[in-house]
Parts: sequence; C-alpha cells; structure tokens
Amino acid sequence: MPTLPTSVTCPACESHMVTRVLACPECGLRIESNFKQNEFANLEDEWLHFLRIFIHCEGRIRDMEAALGVSYPTVKARIAELKSRLDATQPAPPAETSGARSATVREVLDLLESGEIDDEEAMKRIRESPA
Repeated sequence: MPTLPTSVTCPACESHMVTRVLACPECGLRIESNFKQNEFANLEDEWLHFLRIFIHCEGRIRDMEAALGVSYPTVKARIAELKSRLDATQPAPPAETSGARSATVREVLDLLESGEIDDEEAMKRIRESPA
C-alpha cells in the first residue's frame, strides 16, 4: 500500500490538505471525521528527518553536527528554521475585541468542516454564539 507524504498540498488552491478518512485494509471499516492534526503533521519529510536526528542526539548540537555532517552554525540555523516552521503552523489565537460579535453556528460548522477547529472547540463556540 502506498504511503502519503507527510504534507499534502491541494492541487487547486495549494493549501494543506487534512485527513478526513481512516480505512482498515483488512475489513473495510471506514471512519470519516475531521481528525485533529498537530504541528508536525505538515512538516516536509526533510524536517521530520532533522527532528528525528535532534531527538536521537538528545538535542546535543555537537552530536547533530557529526550525524548530519554539517557545522555548528548550520545546525543552529536549521533549528531556528524548524522552530519558525512549527510556529507558522500554529493557528493564530482568535482576536478578542469588546465589539466583536460571536461566530454564528454556520460559521462554526464551516470551520469544523474545513478542519480548522476540532469538535470540542466547535461545541464551545456554538454555546457562545448568538441565537
């Protein structure tokens, strides 16, 4: 069975695609939902490899130099780049302004369907939405 790359880009709009279906190849059971993804799910394979090396070396940059065959400044620069990439995958906190209206139920359901929020966050927002 082929494996998907860790980060799949939409061919139409180039945004990150989300996992919506899990299937068992043995019995055919399928589960469809908006599965919650973490910040590592959208990293390219090369960054996941770097992260594995970091963990294997227990964060010791000198060990990473040897494992990767690069200099100390290069390892430091790659760590900074990885941190930046992980920060970029985190959703921005919702803007809280005193005059801002709560999201309508339809808006919340659209966010849930697109995978931008999970079930718990959707329920919280629906409880807070206007009638």
